[in-house]
Amino acid sequence: MRKILTVFLLLALILPTISRSQDIYPKIRLKFDTRFDFETRVPENKNLSTLSSIDGKYLNIILDGSINEKFSYNYRQRMILNGIDGYKSFFNATDWIYLTYKMNDNFSLSGGKQVVAIGGYEYDAAPIDQYFWSNFWNNVVCYQFGATLNYKSNDEKHNIGFQITNSPFTNKSMEGIYSYNLIWYGNMNWFNTIYSVNMVEYEKGHFINYIALGNKFNVGRFSLELDLMNRASGEQDNFFADYSLIGNLIYNVNSKLKIFGKAGHDENKAQIIGDNFAYDRFVLPGTRYNFCGLGVEYFPIKDSKDVRLHAYWATNNNEKQYNTFNIGLRWQMKVLER
Repeated sequence: MRKILTVFLLLALILPTISRSQDIYPKIRLKFDTRFDFETRVPENKNLSTLSSIDGKYLNIILDGSINEKFSYNYRQRMILNGIDGYKSFFNATDWIYLTYKMNDNFSLSGGKQVVAIGGYEYDAAPIDQYFWSNFWNNVVCYQFGATLNYKSNDEKHNIGFQITNSPFTNKSMEGIYSYNLIWYGNMNWFNTIYSVNMVEYEKGHFINYIALGNKFNVGRFSLELDLMNRASGEQDNFFADYSLIGNLIYNVNSKLKIFGKAGHDENKAQIIGDNFAYDRFVLPGTRYNFCGLGVEYFPIKDSKDVRLHAYWATNNNEKQYNTFNIGLRWQMKVLER
């Protein structure tokens, strides 16, 4: 609790000073983003008990803005206490905090804690917007310190980024293993992409390669997000033996209501179960995971996404199989925007 009070105190000291400025810069936006759900899990095995609870899922502080026409910043902090979810410090609960330098209209350079640039629409979505997910998404460590050089096309429809970060497999300071990432965000109107090629060190000098192809097709009120990821170590002989396939079909009924159905499959048969060393630490050898679900989202405020109601059903092929039913609320509290 002392950590949360410290953040509020710092904001209380800084924001009035910023607000009194009459200059064009600095520009700033501060908001809180949170969600809570009622969830019940009904087992398919009658020997198991039904589980249910009301839980807070997320509480985020989001701060971003521009210092001047060349420098901007982005910051998102999860408010997590007492080491929940494995966090050991306040700073480890920082999703990202980075500074961006705009070189010109096409090139920019950013440095700090960032999202590791891996392709795919499921991976790209904010965790607060996810309801059920793939095995890879659930296990990947996606926030690391590093730097990114970005190129943006003149029509702003294409962005190519080259990034170097600490490896997602890093588990201690000064380990000296890194991830080298090349990503393309493309917008061809009816067809959008988030493609990446990644060389990720799992130990010094040894890499696993990701080829992640995120595709989005837009036809009328329908959108289909289709992700394909292949993972291959240099030590394995069989290509496309370790992969994930995820599809999300969305129907936008109107500006307030959307219906979606999502399904996915993770598989890793690149190694024998029980091998002493797993090249893929996020989708382990022997994994054959399926999941699917249906859901609805409703935005009650006209022309605003600040309040969202949701409901969904989901299931998977875990050893203990449950049908999960969930209803919840997400809202964004805008504190300052100028």
